[in-house]
Amino acid sequence: MTNRRDFLYLGLTALALPVVPGVWAAPAEAAVPEASAALPFYKVIFDQRFAESRAYADEMRAAGHFVHGIRGDITDVWFNDLDLRWRKGPAAIAGLTGPGAIFCLERLAWDRRMRVLFRADHRSLPDGRIEHALSGPEHLVNRFSVPPVQGDEWPVRMAQWTNRFPTGPSRRAEETIIRPSLNEGKNPEHLVSWVIGSPQVA
Repeated sequence: MTNRRDFLYLGLTALALPVVPGVWAAPAEAAVPEASAALPFYKVIFDQRFAESRAYADEMRAAGHFVHGIRGDITDVWFNDLDLRWRKGPAAIAGLTGPGAIFCLERLAWDRRMRVLFRADHRSLPDGRIEHALSGPEHLVNRFSVPPVQGDEWPVRMAQWTNRFPTGPSRRAEETIIRPSLNEGKNPEHLVSWVIGSPQVA
């Protein structure tokens, strides 16, 4: 069980993971993957500071999910929402945040027998391109490269695929993809899209 002292320690550790704010242009309209059985999410968490995260949240909200905005700090959503819900049993959540938020949430989820089922690290490279390092269900990882994600549409595409996260066991895969950006030099240094849930669903 995580107490406030442990939580504050996690928060201080997460502060060592920097995220640099950026500006993002409106994404091109992306094709929606075919319908399939999807994991229900209790909540979707996004960081209000970043346009990419807001675009992800808008897409998830349009799909009918409850979204919750943070500004880097998960203390409020943890003590006033997630901790109370997870005491009743596992409940899957998803998000697009900085690395500090998922660092804390992953460790808090361990206490409730949940883990990160999918993670994609999105990093801006010195030459202006974006590196996407994905790990999770094979079909979800594969969809990120076929068809290729163009420019800065990736937050919307990621939301569309997350919205179709498989409910049953799936072969896992890892892949790193580098794509050009339409906002050279203006993207956040590091954002993470992720899904947390019970291990048996992936």
